[in-house]
This record gives sequence, structure tokens and C-alpha cells, in this order.
Amino acid sequence: MFATLKEDNAVINDPDKIRSTMDEQGYLFIRELFDPEIALQLKRDMMDQLRTHYFIEDDGSPEPMWSGGPLPTEQEWLTVYGKLVELPSLKALASSPEVIGIMRHLVGGPVRVWRQKITRCVYPDPESTVARGAGPHQDANPSFGYNADEFFTTWYPLMEINQSIGGLAVAPGSHMYGLMDHEGIVPSTQKLEASRAASVVAPEELKWATAEYRPGDVVIFSSRTVHRGMPNHSDRIRLSVDCRYQRRGANVTWLARATAKQTRVMGQRIDETLSSRAYWVRTRAGDDVIEEVRTRMMEEANPSLDRAVELVAEIRGR
Repeated sequence: MFATLKEDNAVINDPDKIRSTMDEQGYLFIRELFDPEIALQLKRDMMDQLRTHYFIEDDGSPEPMWSGGPLPTEQEWLTVYGKLVELPSLKALASSPEVIGIMRHLVGGPVRVWRQKITRCVYPDPESTVARGAGPHQDANPSFGYNADEFFTTWYPLMEINQSIGGLAVAPGSHMYGLMDHEGIVPSTQKLEASRAASVVAPEELKWATAEYRPGDVVIFSSRTVHRGMPNHSDRIRLSVDCRYQRRGANVTWLARATAKQTRVMGQRIDETLSSRAYWVRTRAGDDVIEEVRTRMMEEANPSLDRAVELVAEIRGR
């Protein structure tokens, strides 16, 4: 069902081919673009935090061996997440000269590195056929609230990732379909997650490609390229990082200038407002408006009930 990602190392010294390959495929897959030690240092720093907070075994293993038991609570995760996204080694990885050089060719000028850098810790789930977390989606999905001009996401594996551990899969050419229909909304709290499907693209409509990854490898893809994580059938947590880039001066909301923890917490505050009885009593609003209301509130960084009520009235008055 999955093809193998085409390796694009041959184009990285040709600016015209860098852009034309992205235009054609919707992604670039580059083996060992930079010194693997840069990714491995971030892996070690993340493992120090995960070990301190009991996410992985304290057995001296160089790999992030899952400690078992129930998944962390949201508060447990936010405690460690806030530390992971501020690691100096994460900032060093995101701003490596090799990556910035390619991004400069893709965006056609000076590069903005978003402060929002997402550390991915995917827990083992041996029986699952789908990955935990976000399903197939485009980063340009309006529900995320970026309201951005063209931008690119770079995915960095921080460990050896084979088929058992899973990894990133992309749908080559899917960026040419424009913004696709995403079902549901983007959930941030367990309450909404239990009641509404995540905002995803139907995976059966696309052809997929993936690979086995190593530290130093990079997958760069357009904000309109559909992608997804693969399930983790191993005994360890899968560690990787997402970073985003765009041309300096291009449009984007506050989300690019916030940490990933700050954006997650804001999403949760908005979801709590939209799940409250006060919201329902004051608006009697159903699912027909909630996606647009949530998107607007995320763009504005405004979780207040009064703003939610105003937006419902505005949408209904069109």
C-alpha cells in the first residue's frame, strides 16, 4: 500500500531543481542533510526530560524505551512538553545552515523560522492500524488558524525509524489538489476529542509513500501536501520534530511566534469555552458554525465566551 519516498540528494545544490522538484512532488526527501550528531543531541536532551518525568525507562538505554502503563495525563504531558520545546538543541536543529539554505531557495528570499516547533513523542501501540494523534491532513487546513501565505514544514527523525517504529508518510502530488475537505475539527481537549472526529482528509483517496529514516535525514513538504504519522508497533517512543518556515515578511498569525505549548494551551481554552453550557445556552449553536468559530478564535488568540457569542451572531447574520 505504501511506495518508497524518492531520495532527492541530487538536487540540493541546484536552486532551480530544488523548487521544481517541490512543485512536482510536494516534498523533498534528503538523506543525511546535516551532521546526524545535531539530531542525536536533541534526542539525548529530550530523553533526559522524558526520563525525569517517568515517560521512559531509567535503564541506561540509548533508546527511548517506553516505561509502560497508562498514557500520561494532559497535565503530565504539558509539564514535560513545555521543557522540550524550549531546548537549545531544538533551536539549533531548526536553524541549521543546511536547512536554511534549502529553505531560502524554496521561499525565494530571506527565511522566517517559526518559533512554533513541535516535538513528537509517539507512544507504542502494537495493535493499532493507525497512528495516535493527528490523522491525514494538510498543514494549510484553515482549522489550524495559521492564515498564512505559503509555508513549508520540515520533519526531522531523531532516531533510527524502521517499519516497526513507523514514521512520516506523505501523499506525493497531493499539494496540487488545493485545499482538500477536512472532516471534523481540530481537537485539543479530551472532551472534544471524544465527541468529534479530528479534522482529517480521507486517506483512501490518496497514494502514500514512506521510508525508513535515520538521524540527519529531512523530509520537507508544502503546507498543502497531505501527510500522516504511521502507527508505532515497537517497544519505544518514536521521537521526531516538526518545524515550519516561510518567507520573511509573509502573512501569518500569532501562532508562528508562539511556542507549541502556548498554542496547545490556547486551543484547550477555546475548546473548553465551546464545550461549555454557557456557550450553548447563549448561542444554541450546533456543529454548523463551530469549526469557523474555533478557527477565528485561534487566529485572534481570544478564548472568551463573549467573543464566541459575537462570532456565532456574525456568522448567522451573513
